[in-house]
Amino acid sequence: MAVGKRFIRVVSCNTTALSRLISAFLIHGYKIRRVRAYLVRRGADPREFKKGGPINDVVFNPATVPSHHGPDVQTVIPNIDIITMAVAVPTTMMHLHMVNIEFDGQVSKGEVMRILEETPRILLFNSASRKFESLAQIIEWARDMGRLRGDVMENAVIEDSITVFQNELFLMQGVHQESIVVPENIDAVRAMFKLSSKWDSIRKTDLMLNLITTGKNYNLS
Repeated sequence: MAVGKRFIRVVSCNTTALSRLISAFLIHGYKIRRVRAYLVRRGADPREFKKGGPINDVVFNPATVPSHHGPDVQTVIPNIDIITMAVAVPTTMMHLHMVNIEFDGQVSKGEVMRILEETPRILLFNSASRKFESLAQIIEWARDMGRLRGDVMENAVIEDSITVFQNELFLMQGVHQESIVVPENIDAVRAMFKLSSKWDSIRKTDLMLNLITTGKNYNLS
């Protein structure tokens, strides 16, 4: 969509995360009937000291249904049936998404796991074996990995939350608002100047940013 364009709009952190997740299944040939996502948004960016965010409160953000995130996803994936709702809570760590995807046909948890493990810019975090029990611990993981500012540019999917009932998938994912859109911005610039094909650009960007590429599939059409 951005190839050769003079002006482009790269979508927000939440829209980027939702679009990555949905696309992971679409590019593998799965048909999606609808997506319903519930967003627990962090109250403010760390630098917004004057805003402060909600204190001892849950803010309807916004109170309208759908929130703007669903229509924003449709600017990237036009034919997807998606409705989103959002609230803001007193934290600056990450956003949390609770996502329900209904497929046109049954899927298995094994299929879902394989697709998410192979998809670039999606990582699985297991709370049972590796003790990832909160979003703060995912940020600590990024710091321990030596990532600048503790950036988590990937969708942080909570592996334990992945649940499948016949044709419906349920999962949770963490979204690091400060860094998740960085890879797509780089890819967008390459596309504007026709510097690389889609998957070559994604691979180059991920390698440059030291994202985890082991086991990822960069040969998708």
